[in-house]
Amino acid sequence: MVESSLSPQPAAPAVSQSTLPGTVQKPATFIERFRLVLGCLLVSLPGIALFLLIREHRVNIPFLDDWMFVHMFEKDALGTLTVADYFMVQMEHRMAFVRAVIMVFHKVWPTDWTMQMFFCWFLLVLTQVNVGVLIKRTSGKSFLTWWPLLMLAALTLFSPVQYRIVLWAMMFQVACPAFFLSTALVAVTSPWPLWLRWIVGVLAASCATQSFASGILVWLLPLPIVWFGGVIRNSLARHIFGALWLVAFGITMVLYFHDLKNEVDSAFAYKQQDGHETLKSDLAGFLKEPGRAVPYVLRFLGGHLGRGSSLSVMHASFYAGLISVLLYTGAMAYLLWHWKRLDIRAKLLPWLMFGAYSIATACLVAVGRMWASTNGDNAIAPRYAIHPVPLTVSLIVLTWLIVRDWQKQRETPVRTVNRAMLAMAVVLCCVQAASWVHGQHLMEMWQSSRLRGAVTTRFVKVMPEMDNVVPVNPHYAILADRLGLLDPPLLKDRQLNNFRLAPKMLSSNTARFKNIEIGMDDDGFYGIAEGYACLASRERVADGVFLTRRIPREGRWEIFHVEQVTGMPLFLGEMFFKDTQFVHLPGQSVTQEVLAGFSGRFRLNELPPGLHDIMAWAYDSKKNTVFPIAGFFELDTRGAHPKLKRLGTNPAAVHLSKFLEGGKNPQPQSQPATEE
Repeated sequence: MVESSLSPQPAAPAVSQSTLPGTVQKPATFIERFRLVLGCLLVSLPGIALFLLIREHRVNIPFLDDWMFVHMFEKDALGTLTVADYFMVQMEHRMAFVRAVIMVFHKVWPTDWTMQMFFCWFLLVLTQVNVGVLIKRTSGKSFLTWWPLLMLAALTLFSPVQYRIVLWAMMFQVACPAFFLSTALVAVTSPWPLWLRWIVGVLAASCATQSFASGILVWLLPLPIVWFGGVIRNSLARHIFGALWLVAFGITMVLYFHDLKNEVDSAFAYKQQDGHETLKSDLAGFLKEPGRAVPYVLRFLGGHLGRGSSLSVMHASFYAGLISVLLYTGAMAYLLWHWKRLDIRAKLLPWLMFGAYSIATACLVAVGRMWASTNGDNAIAPRYAIHPVPLTVSLIVLTWLIVRDWQKQRETPVRTVNRAMLAMAVVLCCVQAASWVHGQHLMEMWQSSRLRGAVTTRFVKVMPEMDNVVPVNPHYAILADRLGLLDPPLLKDRQLNNFRLAPKMLSSNTARFKNIEIGMDDDGFYGIAEGYACLASRERVADGVFLTRRIPREGRWEIFHVEQVTGMPLFLGEMFFKDTQFVHLPGQSVTQEVLAGFSGRFRLNELPPGLHDIMAWAYDSKKNTVFPIAGFFELDTRGAHPKLKRLGTNPAAVHLSKFLEGGKNPQPQSQPATEE
């Protein structure tokens, strides 16, 4: 294909005074340099902040769908991995690109699953770069003019509200479509040779398709720009380009949908383990029930902006999505009104297509997932928070471009319009500020939960039957451990000395083993251990609560049960500490039982017959350290009926003083021993 001379060429450099004979280039002023540095700093800060948040809150353990790649690693180790394995279908997704990237990370960092999280961040950075390139091309202005737009876009792109994406290893897959779409848009709007534009665009669309099902849209969205955006002026070249693009698209779709059925374990297919068909789509229901479909789509589009206030997320997301759709409709109407102007088509079409990805994805998700929820609350699932981001980014730029164009057509610019645009930017900044603060708390909450899940996973060999909020997959965990993929590895025994023993007890205000209730059912006697457990300075709740018995002759402590704190997220304590005074709560203290309480049930036959000293330890996974918790008991399992004796809070009652820095640390006030 040969480009016509009418095709857009790179803009000729502006003739400055330095290019004229006898003139000297005027150096940049201090103000200009300061504005440039300030702009670069503010544009970069959101990405830097998210990088630091990921580094702080990452947890190096596979989670849910991450485990399904363990079989791929096993096949690789056995030499039986084939190309077909890369194209295996998970639900409606073919994930060859995702599997290829994960295999690269497996080869380079076999035990570090968090590198995939940083790769997700890297994709967001590249997306921001593409957005900056598109702003420059569509505005024709310098960085000093449009850096505030890129800053607002960065606040949206790097928002920690996407915590369930950037802190979940394999979820970089959902960051791929926006990156590859922006790459395709950069390619088709570039002054590169047509063959290079076609290759880059097709590669981007192919990789997006092999990442996530909505990546198929990357094949379709650049075409209006090719046909109507003035990027290829020669009619014959344009038709050849579009025809070859469609041929590649058609071949890809035939291969993609051939025998498309879920091929992974049902545990990794949404709802399939409950007997539902994961690939089910309900187009008829979507069209026949607009009362359900429209709110679902709007909530999907506003989900990333609806968090961070005291408003209901369902309501806030709905209105954020509604405003976004209205603004997008207004931008589309402006384009259609000025359709005959090639310059306005060239400016607006790339951004309208970038935003169209979010709207089309919202509709596709509604068709494929609306049936799974009666009230549509799955539309605001945190794992979907990245898909509406292109719409928000496009609206930021579209508003600026349209206002500038409208003002240029008037003899006298209307200052009120510029002020209104500035007010909209301020509102968006306020919304994003609330979202960022809330997103940081959500990251803390997610990290704490994943650390607790990691602790439970480490015990699957020695305690196969444990309760956890997210069910542990023992088969995959043991296989991953055998392949050397886990750091730290699974435990081989229950000895407490597998962990570093802290020499000082936690304060009773922070952690306490309050009680053991003895009960009986058809299977025999059981105990219910109750208390609360935070780490020192309430950094977070304990990553695990270990119930232990002392082996008398050896003096060692053996873990016989692992329990988890099941309270509300700890950050809520600071928010509601005073507001919950004189309010009925499931405990006496918000910061203790309500936010850090644990209640674990264990069978007494887990203990050998005998007289046992019982105590609990709070585990800090980051330090691999267990901290003794005040509250000690003596449990006698020798007779027909077990007997429990309370030993108070003095560690000497269970011979623990050797762990407390020679017994010099102040101890909690002891309580008299009682027997049940």
